[in-house]
Amino acid sequence: MLTEFCFLAALTLNEDEREILRGVIDDWVKCFLPKLERESTRAEKCRLIASVERQEFEDDGNAAEWRFCKFVGKTGILFDDEKDELEKFKITTFQKKILRRNPSLENLLINRNEIKEESGFWKLNDELEKKKISEGGEAVIFTEKFGSLEAAVRIHIFDSFLFTTKFGANELKWKTNLISDFEKAEDKYGDDKEVVPIDENVVHNFANIELFHFDDKDEEDCLGWITILEKCDENVRTGLKNENLNLEERKKIAIGLENGFNYLEKVGILHFDKKLENFLLLGGVAKICDFGLVEELTGRKSYRQMGYCRKGGKYRDSAALFSGSPGFSNQSQLTVNTGEKHWKNYFCFLFCDWRTSWSLLYRPIDENERKKIDKIIQDCNIQHINDRCHVILDITKIVSLKNASGSFVFDDPNLTKSCQMSSLKQKMTKLENFDFQNLTLNVFDQKWSNLCVPISVTTLLRFSIKNDLSFEDEFNYFTFDKILTNLTMIVYPRSLAGLNLNPKKEENDFQMNDVETLLERICKKTYLRESGWEIVRTQCWLKPAESTCEYKKVTLNHNFVFSRPLTVTGAYFLPARTINGVFYMLPSGANRRRRNSVTHRLKKLLVWTTCTSTWTDEFDVDNYDSPFSQFDDIRTIQNFRN
Repeated sequence: MLTEFCFLAALTLNEDEREILRGVIDDWVKCFLPKLERESTRAEKCRLIASVERQEFEDDGNAAEWRFCKFVGKTGILFDDEKDELEKFKITTFQKKILRRNPSLENLLINRNEIKEESGFWKLNDELEKKKISEGGEAVIFTEKFGSLEAAVRIHIFDSFLFTTKFGANELKWKTNLISDFEKAEDKYGDDKEVVPIDENVVHNFANIELFHFDDKDEEDCLGWITILEKCDENVRTGLKNENLNLEERKKIAIGLENGFNYLEKVGILHFDKKLENFLLLGGVAKICDFGLVEELTGRKSYRQMGYCRKGGKYRDSAALFSGSPGFSNQSQLTVNTGEKHWKNYFCFLFCDWRTSWSLLYRPIDENERKKIDKIIQDCNIQHINDRCHVILDITKIVSLKNASGSFVFDDPNLTKSCQMSSLKQKMTKLENFDFQNLTLNVFDQKWSNLCVPISVTTLLRFSIKNDLSFEDEFNYFTFDKILTNLTMIVYPRSLAGLNLNPKKEENDFQMNDVETLLERICKKTYLRESGWEIVRTQCWLKPAESTCEYKKVTLNHNFVFSRPLTVTGAYFLPARTINGVFYMLPSGANRRRRNSVTHRLKKLLVWTTCTSTWTDEFDVDNYDSPFSQFDDIRTIQNFRN
């Protein structure tokens, strides 16, 4: 067997050699599958929704448009958000199996967003734990020796029950595909060509094992992959973060990535997860990997067979992806809206030091600071850092700002994972009909959630869009979830894990609850990006009037007049003191009745604000014995000006 594995990396083999290699890989798979175990938190309904995402439709556009589905007899039906029928499709053997076990799901209108976030985990034995390279909810990567060849093995599941006690390896069959089964793809024309991407700057998949349920005779629904691919030295993110790469190495990486993406586009694959973790280094050569978020333009079955694209209309239209990585996504793949594209942020990291990159992308600045940064960049022999060709050719040293703040370095592993936008809606509300006109208590009682700040700011932005700018969002381009997605994924990247009502402690450690920083980002440009408000305002072709956004800090007391929704982030009681030239103190005893009157008015204020704002702390006025109660540290967006 060790001798046969020497064929694994070969691009060309004769038929006999391929069959020998396929046989030894099948034997390896047979021994390997029983070692895989995991837990899932999803339900049968989630599996059914996910199976529709793997469906191919007559109209690829329906992959983005459908919001509801129903299974009637042997037919599946798609509906849009108005519950108008879009298309019918023939249900698969796998879907029939789920429906037989769960008859209550038949003839039921199922919302696409009812799919739960997967928070399951892999249960690895000691042997696999030692070999593990990385792990996620749906994928895990190991190192494995095949004869003298050390390779990486990536297991990617498409059905959440796969390898759980409800769907074990004994219910699977598989098909082994080899890179030597195919020719090199040269263009994107012809959907029947037996070709796959082969390029120096694209990771080589030596073999891809497609997993099917054993009842799936026609192999119509692939439920997972086991991909054997070339093992690389490290990912680009690690090298950049540790400042291990010199300028010439960075130039080589930049050129390699440009060549790799150009080749993929030439053969019909558009990569939509261009984060630093998805760029690997092998002997200093950059390799693009992870094809979970792509738009595939050719319809070639061979791309799916070798693990370069998944099956389904979802992967034929980027607007149907509804997923991306914070800071490295564009609006079309997240919310269907058009708008500013941020998927090439990676280029900034290649030619700036780690802190400087984050600072140029996300730190709000004024014009004086911009001029200072211009001078620093010009000292590196470049005029425009976004001009990729110019930078690669002419830069003489890595850009570094001495005052680059570490507070803008979004450096937690939570921010390196791609996020499903359906999970956002699941976390935000329990309302089956997702409508932020009638918000549930779940949304406003975020308490210690680290996303209460962007939720509050989203509320204020929507209020201002409607009332200050008199913009009627007739086509739902500026819904609550779309603005919040924009804020947390593009304007000021945050981990959506922070939407939990009872978040884990580690969320607090990396994701600070700072409304003033976000408001600064909303109102001001960064060196490389427009103001957050401009990014939100232009997220669609039909947009509110050109305008600017400002905010100011105010002190709340019983004389404060509310003119708009209010967000309170850290309210507390103050002792007697002078505020804005006014001394606030109420004597005890003789004026007890007056004190009670003030407290009563404050209670009314509390009741009113909990209906229109988000709280990060709790307190009870009745249980606080103070002669006067006062809010401080309040921010509210003010003065949208046309």
